[in-house]
Amino acid sequence: MKLNVHELNRSQTIRLSSPGECIYCGDTESKLRDEHVIPYALAANTMILEKSCCETCQNIIQRYEQEVLKKQLGIFRAQVDAPSRSKKRDRITHVDVQFVEVNDGGQFMRDLGVRSIPVHELPLAVHLWQSPMPRRLRHPLTPEQEQGKPWWFADRDGIDAMCSNIREETGANYVAYKSGQVNRLHYLRSLAKNAHAFAAAQYGLDAFEPYLLDLILCRSDDVAEFVGDDPFDAPVQDANGHTLQIFLGEPMGGEEQGLITARFQLYPTLGSPAHLIVVGRAKIDIQKRLAGEI
Repeated sequence: MKLNVHELNRSQTIRLSSPGECIYCGDTESKLRDEHVIPYALAANTMILEKSCCETCQNIIQRYEQEVLKKQLGIFRAQVDAPSRSKKRDRITHVDVQFVEVNDGGQFMRDLGVRSIPVHELPLAVHLWQSPMPRRLRHPLTPEQEQGKPWWFADRDGIDAMCSNIREETGANYVAYKSGQVNRLHYLRSLAKNAHAFAAAQYGLDAFEPYLLDLILCRSDDVAEFVGDDPFDAPVQDANGHTLQIFLGEPMGGEEQGLITARFQLYPTLGSPAHLIVVGRAKIDIQKRLAGEI
């Protein structure tokens, strides 16, 4: 791929002028609201596309986006002090953790109850989703292969110490706890929304034929067609532990030439999946647009 690199963090703010319409449905009549190209909860005010989302589309997007940001990533965001609109007194301070005893094969034996653990004492853990490449860029797979699987990172030493305390308290031989879960559809749909918004902000709506609108507006659930992962490892460039990296560009050749793809990696220093999203097909010379020639 021929890529443009954008390092997003909380230290910068970029405001881009309105395209004059909703970037998701094309509405020009309704009142348009500013759109955080990357959700505020991940990147604060890093990039704002002014007057670019109508209320109807915003309401559709918020339903699944908030599920991801609050339920899937909420505890992790609190642990790493991610941006939040909540007042400090309303933020998560404790997490209820369900512990169970299991046998040496990991099978459930008995419930050990719930413990309320301060966020700052909870082992660091983040849960994402790992997928094959988008179907548009690969050969067909079986439905099971196409589904992908959960991906997670955790502080294993911290988990062992926490479970050791429960073993001493309860006399259990093997202790496990219920960790976070990922709603695959919500998560991959959110990636589609971010990728489309980023392409619209960087290139302009006239630069590409969009492929993701049905996914973003919940008219299709076939996320695997356009949303997946990059199977090729790439070096982490100038990244700290609290970084979202986005690469946007076009494949260099082959059948995919002319497609605009976005590569998202959340907290890349954790070895997280690099998500690959096919945004659409270029209608103009993207490199000339970026150079200001068209």
